[in-house]
Amino acid sequence: ASQGLLLMIPNMYKIAGEMLPCVINVAARSIATHALSILGDHQDIYSARQTGFAFLASSSVQQVMDLTSVSYLSTIEGKIPFVNFFDGFRTSHELQKVELLDMDKVKGLIDTEKLQEFRDRAISNNIVTRGTNQNDDIYFQIAESRNKYYDNLPDIVNAYMEEISRITKRDYKPFNYYGDKKATKVIVAMGSVCETIKETIDSLNSQGEKLGLIEVHLYRPFSAKYLLNVLPKTVEKIAVLDRTKEPGSLGEPLYLDICNIYKGVENAPVIVGGRYGL
Repeated sequence: ASQGLLLMIPNMYKIAGEMLPCVINVAARSIATHALSILGDHQDIYSARQTGFAFLASSSVQQVMDLTSVSYLSTIEGKIPFVNFFDGFRTSHELQKVELLDMDKVKGLIDTEKLQEFRDRAISNNIVTRGTNQNDDIYFQIAESRNKYYDNLPDIVNAYMEEISRITKRDYKPFNYYGDKKATKVIVAMGSVCETIKETIDSLNSQGEKLGLIEVHLYRPFSAKYLLNVLPKTVEKIAVLDRTKEPGSLGEPLYLDICNIYKGVENAPVIVGGRYGL
């Protein structure tokens, strides 16, 4: 959490660069700026988003129970390390009853061949060269060669979410949609606020509104395909809620991702950004 995650950033670049399966579980919290705060926003998560780690978000205690396994299963198969995160204090310290995941069923989902590949890379009697220096031409050829692993990862995550959905009887996707199937106004958000938004949507839709929510689970790699798969075609206005402030930016990170999806698209929805819960 917080400064603790930031201190890991140099190693996170190395772990991602060497494509080492890894999961860091993070209770997202504020970073000390003008003052110390132990409560939750997403400053620490966003500060690590450029490291090459994948990011998987949970909105509730039950989702933490269900989706954490997706991070571990996906990193073994996809070779991309994961930050598995949920809101600090609001979710991490919430006292809540949950249905436990049947871990015997989860064990059956592990890609044992990929797991053995990972184990075979351990420092042992195998003669290998590591930690080399490379000039920029070779360095960036290697960097670009990793693109296909990030391109493939959303499909891997989606496949494991489908398996976890079968076990739990709860529906999980990289982006979950909630609300009216013909909604004209949709909120995009990530984390515990989604639980509050769902209750609000239920109340307002019962009064005749047509509202919806895109609940972000797979934040990185960000998949336009999976988001557009669940977004109603009727949407006219999108409000993207970020739980962070990025000083000097044209907009907060999640907002900019959504804007990028519609870049150059004719008759695109009106997209506005907002900050909350800091």
